[in-house]
Amino acid sequence: MKKQEKVRPEIRASTAIVGAGPAGLLAAIAHGAGALLLERNPDAGRKLLVSGAGQCNFSNNLSREDFLRACGRAANFLKPAIYQFGNEDFISLLAEAGCPTLIREDGKAFPASLRAADLRDALVRQVLARGARLQTGVYIVDARRDGDFILTARDGRIIRCSRLILAGGGCSWPQTGSDGSVYDLARALGHSIVEPRPALASIDVEDYAHFRDCAGISLRDVNAVFRSARGRHEARGDLLWTHTGLSGPLILDNSHHLDRGDSISLCLLPGAEEKLPRILRQHPRHTLLNALKFASLPESLIRALLQHQGIESGQVCAQLSRPTRKRLVALLTSLRLKVSRIESLKTCMSTAGGVPLAEVRAKSMESALCPGLFLAGELLDYSLPSGGFNIQAAASTGYLAGRQKIY
Repeated sequence: MKKQEKVRPEIRASTAIVGAGPAGLLAAIAHGAGALLLERNPDAGRKLLVSGAGQCNFSNNLSREDFLRACGRAANFLKPAIYQFGNEDFISLLAEAGCPTLIREDGKAFPASLRAADLRDALVRQVLARGARLQTGVYIVDARRDGDFILTARDGRIIRCSRLILAGGGCSWPQTGSDGSVYDLARALGHSIVEPRPALASIDVEDYAHFRDCAGISLRDVNAVFRSARGRHEARGDLLWTHTGLSGPLILDNSHHLDRGDSISLCLLPGAEEKLPRILRQHPRHTLLNALKFASLPESLIRALLQHQGIESGQVCAQLSRPTRKRLVALLTSLRLKVSRIESLKTCMSTAGGVPLAEVRAKSMESALCPGLFLAGELLDYSLPSGGFNIQAAASTGYLAGRQKIY
């Protein structure tokens, strides 16, 4: 006799939220009673737990205006969300849940304990305190509209809701559950997807052998010009040399502009046209390697730069030819490096691409294509700098989406 399959009862909610990262958690907090928060993992906020090396830089102390200014092309879209739920609101909410905030000298905001788990746990407590429900281990694989929204979980469970918030993240760090599957749900409900690509990613550089000993060197306030098929882009920030290439905020914040084969020009000594001749005049008997130490550059970097250009580091400054001096000025003002690889989506911190902003109403986070559907967080096609911008934006867009109740 054939064993009869067990029929799972249909789950009903006025609002279902897919994904319990910062966007989904804040959507559930903002909505409160009637919200059902669905998380595919056994627990919520797994990507939060690894953010900031486990310390979770969740925001910063910038004014709303300065925060939005740093968001570039996404500023106008994010403005309603940031004004509805900004950094001060986030900090107050966490304090209410027993998680005080530490603001570092650089303006970055962390849980005072420097434990991402404390922030995550505080948000989960607020979800439950506001009357929302959280169900973990529910992996949604399909979404359709038939009057209500009908969600199908991998284990066969059906969830029916009159309002749906997609907050499942992008596809970076897929081992945390942010595997891009939410894009399929958005597509099923009529949205297009801009091809996801790495953001907040380090890069590898071609012909890097001379620079391997520079790993760990950090330079402040470096100017860079990024050249790619997308055009020319200039930026300024802190730079970190690694064993295989470049990282640090200057690279991380602009990596989404780059592809393999693109180039980066670095200005390592601003005003080298005047500074270098002065250094050479003041130290005529020094070797070039020792003289360039007065340019406030680390010795290992100086040595690598000279090797990279085939310039003999032991030359005496007074004996340098005019062509060599010109090459040195060009080297220090515009070191051009070619990208060989962008850090993959498996390990980079964020995702560029996703649902186009033009398909979402900024004042509510409601879909412009599917009434009753809301989208929030990294699922959306924006790319923000490091320094707490991405988690704050996810929380803000999630909170705004959660506020739009159906009465």
